[in-house]
Amino acid sequence: MRIPKRIRQTEQFDKIRSIKHDVNESGTVIKQKLKKKVKEKLRKKRKLTIEEMNLIDSKIRTDNQNNIITNYSKKSPLVSIIIINHNGKVHLKRLLSVIDSTISYPNYEIIIVDNNSSDNSMDIIKSYTNLPIRIIHNDSNMSFSYANNQAAKIAKGEYLLFLNNDIEPLNGWLNHMMDTMNNYDDVGAVGAKLIYPDCSPSKINKEKSYTIQHEGIIFKESEGFIKPFNKNNSVDYETKKEESTIPIIAITAATLLVEKKKFNEVNGFSLEYNYGYEDVDLCLKLYKKGYMNYYTPKAILYHYEFGTQEKTNNKKIIKQRTNNKEVFINKWNKWLRKELINDKLNHKHIFTDKSLTIGFVVTQCDSDTCAGDYFTALTLARQLKKFNYNIKYIPQKNNEKSWYDLDDDIDVLVSLLDRYNLEKIRSNNGLLIKIAWARNWFERWIKHPNFNKYDIILVSSKSAGNYIKKETGRNSILFPLATDPEIFNKNVKFNKDYESDYCFTGSYWNVPREIISLLDPEKINYKFSLFGSGWGNINHLNKYSKGFIDYKHMPVIYASTKIVVDDANHVTKEYGSVNSRVFDAIASGKIVISNGEIGSHDIFNDLLPVYHNSKELNDLIEYYMTNKESYKNTVKKLQDIVLNNHTYLHRAKKLLDLITEYYNKESIAIKIPVPSWKQVYEWGDYYTAQGLKEELDSEGYNTKIQILPEWHDNTDVLCDTVIVLRGLSMYKPKKQHFNIMWNISHPHEVSIKEYNLYDHVFIASKPWSQKIDEKTKTTVECMFQCTNKNRFYKEYDDNYNHELLFVGNSRNVHRKIIKDLLPTTHDLAVYGAGWNRIINKKYVIADHINNNQLRYAYSSCEILLNDHWKDMREEGFISNRIFDGLACGALIISDNVTGLHELFPNVLTYDTKEELKIIIDKELNKEHDINSNIINDHTYKQRAKQIINCIK
Repeated sequence: MRIPKRIRQTEQFDKIRSIKHDVNESGTVIKQKLKKKVKEKLRKKRKLTIEEMNLIDSKIRTDNQNNIITNYSKKSPLVSIIIINHNGKVHLKRLLSVIDSTISYPNYEIIIVDNNSSDNSMDIIKSYTNLPIRIIHNDSNMSFSYANNQAAKIAKGEYLLFLNNDIEPLNGWLNHMMDTMNNYDDVGAVGAKLIYPDCSPSKINKEKSYTIQHEGIIFKESEGFIKPFNKNNSVDYETKKEESTIPIIAITAATLLVEKKKFNEVNGFSLEYNYGYEDVDLCLKLYKKGYMNYYTPKAILYHYEFGTQEKTNNKKIIKQRTNNKEVFINKWNKWLRKELINDKLNHKHIFTDKSLTIGFVVTQCDSDTCAGDYFTALTLARQLKKFNYNIKYIPQKNNEKSWYDLDDDIDVLVSLLDRYNLEKIRSNNGLLIKIAWARNWFERWIKHPNFNKYDIILVSSKSAGNYIKKETGRNSILFPLATDPEIFNKNVKFNKDYESDYCFTGSYWNVPREIISLLDPEKINYKFSLFGSGWGNINHLNKYSKGFIDYKHMPVIYASTKIVVDDANHVTKEYGSVNSRVFDAIASGKIVISNGEIGSHDIFNDLLPVYHNSKELNDLIEYYMTNKESYKNTVKKLQDIVLNNHTYLHRAKKLLDLITEYYNKESIAIKIPVPSWKQVYEWGDYYTAQGLKEELDSEGYNTKIQILPEWHDNTDVLCDTVIVLRGLSMYKPKKQHFNIMWNISHPHEVSIKEYNLYDHVFIASKPWSQKIDEKTKTTVECMFQCTNKNRFYKEYDDNYNHELLFVGNSRNVHRKIIKDLLPTTHDLAVYGAGWNRIINKKYVIADHINNNQLRYAYSSCEILLNDHWKDMREEGFISNRIFDGLACGALIISDNVTGLHELFPNVLTYDTKEELKIIIDKELNKEHDINSNIINDHTYKQRAKQIINCIK
């Protein structure tokens, strides 16, 4: 049964619908988690028998033998093989016993740096008298970088080959690596194929025996930063992912060949690290110098890494790894993020192994679906695929998987549905961009508080964009529907089965449509056809109904008619959103007659024929059926507009431009202590963040607002700078960001230690900023609170005309100015939560007043009352209500705050109850001319500039 429109368009119904979706989603999530656990339990673990391992090992060695080994003469450049050792006798014995027989390269030396081994490593080394070994003895276990640099310094070779002691090489390995060095220009480092040996004794890698360990190093976002990973790690050897030499951003130093001159040019291994990231750092330095690193699959070696790593998991090692990560992040993260994204966008496959993946949120994506959002996404996706981007669909109706569980490779999410709740997304990709494509139901889109989480907002019409800007402050980008001229064009053949003179394509879902009341085919002497669902109950139209027609047949329908009637429905018409049928029919060379006047004006420069009533509709049909020349000319003009501006190829290019532009901009996260998106409109911090966001965005930054539960997740990975609005909640800054604190309240809650965690601190008090600046190593500046002059200006509204006004929550305490005032005979209006239990209810107007109504309240009261929390009053933190009230020209009475008179001499202050009452009695009914220009130096524009100067 279809629910009546009068019920469906109520707020209560929206809530019920939302609850229904939540319940369905919860059920899907639970089922999915159970299924995942069961699947893992039942999953057949990879456990190879000895025979199977021997078979794969034999295959690996045979493949290696089949690789032709280049013969090098003894006059070939000397290669210095550098091995670091600390108590690695087992590894050394395995390596040194085969190195001479597998190397095939005639001109090499071996330098072993022993880091104070206490086993009999030295005896083993000395026993290999047949090898050209030189030894460096260290008195302690020196770092990887230090020891390798030591050896490089004394190396006689033109090339350096860094080799782990836990390596077992196969024949010809060094020759193959030298081939790569010689066959390419501007080579930085060369790496090899590393394979796991028998890992059955391992705890971590027991399922990885004889799989790929390393085919170069690529980057992914993980753990909040751009992290290196071994490419194709744990992939079955038989899969053979990389069979040719390829350029790649980095390779492991377990086996790494580099020209000594270039190694020295980048100052070797960086000493800031201690057994972690040294090799990646070296490769990045070489790349930035203009050299390209390469991976060759012909050089094959076993690497017993797991045995070494699993013995080193104590607290000292954990601390060491944390330090290495911080050094790497500080040095490379911002640059790597840009390079990784550009690599995905430009299909280079040097930093990553995948091009950009775009996911479309749709109702369903089955072959028999009738969901229009899917066909829209599908048509756009076809064009995006031409640019070699990967496409995925994320359907709501999917029993296998929740639509909030995103694959990690989805980089861009485009939602076509307002009901998609961004708060529920589960994604491990911190680089994810979230895009809303609002094509209709614009009121519903903005009702969801998490609408603010979208990074980019696309709208199908100018009016929709204006509406969203007015209601939310968010900017949007015009992105109308379009057509695909490869599908809809004049070459599609006429089909007698679909023949009509004029037709309508669209369904009826018991929601009023103008076509029902305005179109009567009986009065028009031409053949009419109606394609779509739900028309059976419309008496005067049901005999013309051909039923639902699959979207793939639409080109033939348009090819077989002369006129297409467009009936923009109630959720698109007033906003000027143009339906896809208009673009498709025009691309097919047909005239469209529409009721969408705004769309005709905005998209078609008023060329699209428009009807407003039944007579106009009938007349237009008659006119274009009988005036062939006018028909032809109008179609030509409309087609030119569509084909030159409104194809999905145009949309695909624009979307890619928007994505590229977004990724390449500097990004800022503003963190506010609001506990949930449902509560943001009740917190002043949100409007502070929103005011900053608008101004920072206008200066060319991408700015996102994060609420308290999002502070420590991975959704700030794209951000270069973090601004924390410090009130009662403490944030621990992340090393990968430039961290700014704006201490706007509760100064006694912040310790000197916390201030020192930040790169820069702004404090909304002059005396407190001066005091803290003397105690911290961090730069501290005064930055007062401010106002949004686009939102706060003088505008009288009689509904808010009161003698006295106070806006603020009680927080279950008697606020100072209200306590000092009451009881009073004056007309007092209080807005705020928690007052009904504290003061007489006659004063309480509402628990909440919308922020966009505050200017009316401030402009229309005779006196605006204000007070401060005790610590803010004592330390000179001036309330943002002072700034907003002055912007509206309000006369303000406030408790006395240090520095308030110097900043705003026209704000009246009091110290005692008696003084407050005297001031009120004196000022009421007097004419006051408060100059709102006094606030001009205290707007978000000024604050944004101050922040930008700090960032730069």
